[in-house]
Amino acid sequence: MRPATVAGPGQTGRGGGELNLLKKAWGWLRWLIALGVLAYLIYLYREQYADFIRREIDFTFLGIGVVLATTATVLAFFRWFLLARGQKLVLGFREAVRLGFVSNLFNYLAPGTAGGDIVRAVGIARRQKSRRTVAAATVLLDRLIGMLALLIVGSAAALLNQDLWHHREIMIAVLVFWGGALTGLICVAVSLRFRLLNWTFFQRLTRIRYVGPFFAELAGSLALYQTRRSALTEALLIGLAGQFFMLSAFYCCAMALLPGPAAPDYWAHLMLIPAAEIIGTFAPVPGGVGALEGAVIYIYHLVSTTADGSVPGTVAQATGLAAALTYRIVRVTVAAVGALYYMVSDRNWKERLGLEEA
Repeated sequence: MRPATVAGPGQTGRGGGELNLLKKAWGWLRWLIALGVLAYLIYLYREQYADFIRREIDFTFLGIGVVLATTATVLAFFRWFLLARGQKLVLGFREAVRLGFVSNLFNYLAPGTAGGDIVRAVGIARRQKSRRTVAAATVLLDRLIGMLALLIVGSAAALLNQDLWHHREIMIAVLVFWGGALTGLICVAVSLRFRLLNWTFFQRLTRIRYVGPFFAELAGSLALYQTRRSALTEALLIGLAGQFFMLSAFYCCAMALLPGPAAPDYWAHLMLIPAAEIIGTFAPVPGGVGALEGAVIYIYHLVSTTADGSVPGTVAQATGLAAALTYRIVRVTVAAVGALYYMVSDRNWKERLGLEEA
């Protein structure tokens, strides 16, 4: 009988190698799916989209959109900086901006949905002599705070668009916004108000073998936030401002194309585009490419069906596609310019950000 082959140091067994190959294949397959969906959408509305390409562009609206998107992006980095400072972690604002810009670019370059977050998590963890788990966890908390802020903005804007509530799909989105925002606010209030660490359930988690120290470290970080409640409060307020600016940037990108009545009004954008952003966030494709555009197309179509019927459905859908692509170009441009600036200004940017480990 032939003896089993044992993988030596630095080598992987056959099963491990095949698993890694499948993971890499699936990572790049996501890109192919995303680009395929996007290409199909452009082909589907090629005639209407060609009309938008030939139109003049209102560069005033486009410039305002770029400024708003850049401001919202920097505010998102400042929100993460506040969360890290609330844990007394070693992270300056300049480094938070540096990591943020590069991580935003990696959301599109990496063949997965979490590439940018991994860059941030590794980057901040490398700067800590201890509590590296908590440092990496601030990236997840930042994501959750940003999502909560997006739900709150959508919920508030829904109160100003009650004429759209009679549409079943829109009303479902409104209920999801309200439910998610209320649940998130309750969780934040309970975490900061009550001594959860004294509960028997949390005490048992910290005594579990292997994972107990992990829960104990996270519990300690929660206790620190309870003594510095302003950190979470300020982060949430900054998140609200950032999401408001980003949604306003989307509206400006749409108006730059001179869409006329084919595009929803400003308040409808604040109400419905958060749904498209959430779909793009959770879609298993890099940067939500294709998913965000498809959701915006559907939203523009829904709003057009509630109007007086003067705008054909295909025109509204093509308008949504053009607006989403313009917004996408602006977001990618802001991320690329910011990341390239820090790469050029710092020769050791790979080592400083920990990209090799990521």
